[in-house]
Amino acid sequence: MSTKELAYSMIDNLTEEQLDAIVVILKGLQHDMPNDETKKVLDEAKNGINLVGTFNSVDEL
Repeated sequence: MSTKELAYSMIDNLTEEQLDAIVVILKGLQHDMPNDETKKVLDEAKNGINLVGTFNSVDEL
């Protein structure tokens, strides 16, 4: 039996209350993964790199 088949079999035997709890857990595991560009910007911000844009005055900003 595959893992997927085992999971379906186990789910079939759960009560509604247990299924509700599983749904809450699964929703907690869901999150969007940042793309490579976003990861780079986040890493730079954490390290204090490129925190200021390429402007020299408020007017340029």
